[in-house]
Amino acid sequence: MTRVAGGLLVDTGFLFALRDGRDQFHDRAKLKQDWLNELPVILAWPVLYETLNTRFVGLPGAVDWFDRLVLSPSTELIDDSHYRSACYRTVHTTARRGRPLSLVDTVLRAIIEDSNVAVQAMLTFDPGDFADVCRQHSVQLL
Repeated sequence: MTRVAGGLLVDTGFLFALRDGRDQFHDRAKLKQDWLNELPVILAWPVLYETLNTRFVGLPGAVDWFDRLVLSPSTELIDDSHYRSACYRTVHTTARRGRPLSLVDTVLRAIIEDSNVAVQAMLTFDPGDFADVCRQHSVQLL
């Protein structure tokens, strides 16, 4: 795995909000979009899968914009293959404990915990899903 120095981990909800003017977080996302140019962007493959759904690809210009983000030299795509099994088990554990997390969120949490990926900050509109792990690893929630 490539070591990312001080990158910006981006959650799917932020990407939706930024491109969809009808999203409840659109105005907040627009205020935070400059962060995409301030730090190297870290995208996990599950975020790509989740982002490129029917709702997103139907937004005018969204796919071209996302393509530019993904292909930017400052964007690092993180392979999730070595996180998958543990994260899948974590989904079952969190659901049983009454604090359900999606599989994508568990992968993002695993990336934050991975010492080979230096996450400096995270863009998300679900801070409750990440606050504990971000605090433990000195990752700023934006």
